Amino acid sequence: MILDNEDDSVLDYSFSKKELFLMAKFLRQKQEEIPSGLESFCRALEDSIYNNMSLDEVKKFYS
Repeated sequence: MILDNEDDSVLDYSFSKKELFLMAKFLRQKQEEIPSGLESFCRALEDSIYNNMSLDEVKKFYS
């Protein structure tokens, strides 16, 4: 469903650290299947991962 103003926030949710990591890993594994329009969400999720882990932890996490 497309809304008239797509910039309006319609959901506020605070992910737990575990949920954040699980969602990021899932989206990374399914990145070829992610529908157009979710780019900002995916980018924000990955930014959160990078802000909560060291570079070495991120490399291990995604491998």
